[in-house]
Amino acid sequence: MFQRLKRTWPLLLLWLDLIYSFILNIVASVSLQQTPAPQNSLPLSPDIAFSWLQVITNGGMILTLSLAFYILLQLNRAVQQHKDWPMTPARIAALLIVLAFSLPAWWHWLWALWALAHGQAVVEWHNLHYLIVSILLLYPAYLCLRLLWIRYRQRNSMNASDSSV
Repeated sequence: MFQRLKRTWPLLLLWLDLIYSFILNIVASVSLQQTPAPQNSLPLSPDIAFSWLQVITNGGMILTLSLAFYILLQLNRAVQQHKDWPMTPARIAALLIVLAFSLPAWWHWLWALWALAHGQAVVEWHNLHYLIVSILLLYPAYLCLRLLWIRYRQRNSMNASDSSV
């Protein structure tokens, strides 16, 4: 249990951050503060009608990422217990979602390191929440690719031992 938690705490923190931002999104949608109407014309639509579209979209994204993180946690458990974990289309899609969620952070950090090497300031310290989340976003892709590599090596060693018998 501790070994699993040791590997997956960044995923849990990212998931909690997603839930936290979703709650903030709901609170902002329910709030009665409306944007002021333009002085020369009528507003095109009430704010409350379109603010819920963003809540629904964010909720769908959080649900999708939650399921993808759950699949990644299942892969982590199977790798640690040396169990077979068949790659179904749903599992492959979930792992691709994890990579699509996390790989852009790698790209941005590589460009940030490039800019840092050229003397530009790339990190802003006034918003630590953003900085911590941007660092944690690197972990899901790393964990996914590492677990897939370990699973590949385990399957090859099992196949080699089966063929030698």
